[in-house]
Amino acid sequence: MRHKSLIAAATLLLVAACNGQNDGTIGGADYATEESNLTFMEDVPADQLPPDTLNLNLKEVMAHVFQFSGENIWKWQGYITDEKGERSLFPKTDEEWEQAESAGLTLAELTNILLLPGRRVDDPRWAKAVADVRAIALRAAKAAENKNEEAFFAAGGDLDGACESCHLAFAPWSAKPHTLQAAGKTAPPPPPANQSE
Repeated sequence: MRHKSLIAAATLLLVAACNGQNDGTIGGADYATEESNLTFMEDVPADQLPPDTLNLNLKEVMAHVFQFSGENIWKWQGYITDEKGERSLFPKTDEEWEQAESAGLTLAELTNILLLPGRRVDDPRWAKAVADVRAIALRAAKAAENKNEEAFFAAGGDLDGACESCHLAFAPWSAKPHTLQAAGKTAPPPPPANQSE
């Protein structure tokens, strides 16, 4: 479960994939604040967790929980063209904007489970990746609250980039082909099904 032998190139790619932002902010969100908000989880002792807390391994959590949560943001973004012509996917009613806001807040809260003992990866890049996703999800929620299509769409793109950066560093078999190609990598085989990641 721990990735102590990740190569330096992955670090550079992770930083580059985060939209080239090295100033401590993520599209207006303060990374340092989000990181400090999450560090309290590092002190939670594993024996204080309920026995069924980690029933889902990390691979399942990502596929079934985080992907689902991200899709609940992305489904409200962009345009679609079909036999009826082009139409916007952005929320149109107060209720739909509320759903989009809830999707962002839900994803932000879910990041906490990635820092639990047994899920947390002993690598400082893990905490940064979690803080990045949290900050972007909160930005998406705020944009939805303000019914700001442009900001909401930008947050969705940043969310995709943050997820892909993390996949490239910690689960390259799950990275999108264009992300691997841009990094000059090929997808390794996934770990065995019974492995936690």
